[in-house]
Amino acid sequence: MKGSLKKATIFVIIFAITFACIRLLQDESTKHPKKQIEYIVQKDILYTEPARLPQTFDLYKSINHRGPTPALIFVHGGSWKHGSKELNKRWKTVFEEIVKEGYSAISIDYTLYSTKDYSYNDPVRDVETAINFVYKNAKKLGIDRSRIGLAGASAGGHLALLTGLKADIQPKLNYIIAWYPISDLTTMNQSPSSRSTEIVERFMNSTAGQMADEYNRMSPIQYVKHAKIPIFIVHGTGDTLVPFSQSEEFARKNPKMVTLIALEHGNHGFTNLPIQASTNDTINYLKARLKENK
Repeated sequence: MKGSLKKATIFVIIFAITFACIRLLQDESTKHPKKQIEYIVQKDILYTEPARLPQTFDLYKSINHRGPTPALIFVHGGSWKHGSKELNKRWKTVFEEIVKEGYSAISIDYTLYSTKDYSYNDPVRDVETAINFVYKNAKKLGIDRSRIGLAGASAGGHLALLTGLKADIQPKLNYIIAWYPISDLTTMNQSPSSRSTEIVERFMNSTAGQMADEYNRMSPIQYVKHAKIPIFIVHGTGDTLVPFSQSEEFARKNPKMVTLIALEHGNHGFTNLPIQASTNDTINYLKARLKENK
């Protein structure tokens, strides 16, 4: 009898503890609900021609949005040598925020200069091909091809400006966004950092003195006067790799079309700024673009 009573008591205690644990978990679940996944990612969409080195992009879309959406194509940075379409925390924040608003967001890979038989023209051609692919296949991708924007950071900002300002590409875009972009290859040797000159010379496989014409041809600042679409630049005043003065001069050449946002003391990459402080201006600009085009 005593044994049965003891077993019954143990059972009651175990049941009570189990029930309490379940309630605790339920309470915690209520307090901290899992964040709902609001977008899907279509990975590794091939955009280059069969004869070229294969390059792909990832497409981010809202699970709730229907119909053709505006799109933002993003070109990553990394000194033209490093990086990939995998987003860093800052651009992931931008993507998540604008996809909620109804955008499709695209992050592309492109040829890096560590590739065998590389030419500095290759990444420009890749970005151009990606734009043309998205424009041509807009219906299949669920994108409104009359509302496509192009963005880039650092070396990706250089590629976005250089490619986006091409006469045959501008009509396919609504706007260009560039974060701390290299807009003038010819003056990078004036940067406080010796790395600036080294990075550009490796990209061009020459010095500015050896190939002055090519340095000029590959500099977006040579084409900004002819911009017919708005350009939105965000640059930190404390950038020692790509001087803030580059973006100032770029904006000065076409103040009607170029908006320059100065982030006080921001370094190259904005790594010394909170994510919100470095992304807010871009997110707000994209939201405003969305309202303008509705």
